[in-house]
Amino acid sequence: MKRYETLFIVQVDLPDDELSSLIERYGTIVTAFKGIVVKIEKWGKRKLAYEIKKQTNGFYVLIDFIGKRTVIEELERNFKIDDKILKYMTIMKDDKVDLANIEKEKEKQEEMRIEAPTVPVVESQSPADNMEIVSDKDSASS
Repeated sequence: MKRYETLFIVQVDLPDDELSSLIERYGTIVTAFKGIVVKIEKWGKRKLAYEIKKQTNGFYVLIDFIGKRTVIEELERNFKIDDKILKYMTIMKDDKVDLANIEKEKEKQEEMRIEAPTVPVVESQSPADNMEIVSDKDSASS
């Protein structure tokens, strides 16, 4: 088995629940063909470099997985059929995969997701808040 990355661009105007079900569907395609999903990343909305299917923005999603060529063939066949997919691309990351390293990588990602500290929102003060307003009359009389 080999390691692959598939990046696909989805229409921006999809509701969040429909987008999540779409991403989950492609993840289940990988597992149905005896592949292993390493990670799925939602990169978010971005402006496209050029117009695709009359769209100027797209929602980028990355699926990192391990599988055989049949997984890619099925994924890309589904991408071609689905009108919500604007563009897709699959690349091979590694020829040979060590499953022990992949499990460690998945555990590390889980730990980072759990331990990710929430950044407290601090209201910043503008320099104008600390400045005193001095009128010309006050400085002229001194």
